[in-house]
Amino acid sequence: MSRIAFIDVQGVLRASEAARTIRDQIEVQRSTYQEEISRQERELRAAEQELAQQRGVLDPEAFQQRRQQFEQRVVEVQRGVQGKKRQLDEAYGQAMEQVRIALVEIVADIAKERKATAILSKSAIVLAEKGIDISEEALKRLNQRLTSVTVKLPPIQ
Repeated sequence: MSRIAFIDVQGVLRASEAARTIRDQIEVQRSTYQEEISRQERELRAAEQELAQQRGVLDPEAFQQRRQQFEQRVVEVQRGVQGKKRQLDEAYGQAMEQVRIALVEIVADIAKERKATAILSKSAIVLAEKGIDISEEALKRLNQRLTSVTVKLPPIQ
């Protein structure tokens, strides 16, 4: 006889203590990055104002050269912002992968204990008995096994 169970994987991952610690660490880093980005934006605005003031003083060739340097700096700052966002996304993904791996192991344990031959995602279920939902049990065990995950972020440059 086949026995099935289901789990709300995304709900368990979202609600887990480990995921909360990951989100908190990412948010702290995002805030730090945002402060740095704001500082760079202020510097760019000041440089742009200075450049505008020099327009009438500098000869056209010198002004054009400074304008190109300014535009290059803007592009570098934009690249830096995109790079930091990518680093945060990658760090988040790597940290959450540790939580997913732990959850899969826990689900396998629960399936073995309940002699379940299949564990389905809650999103695939149209109608089911509440007793075959293993989400709460999986969350409880996940929170016991993995209380936090350290996010590995590169140092700020």
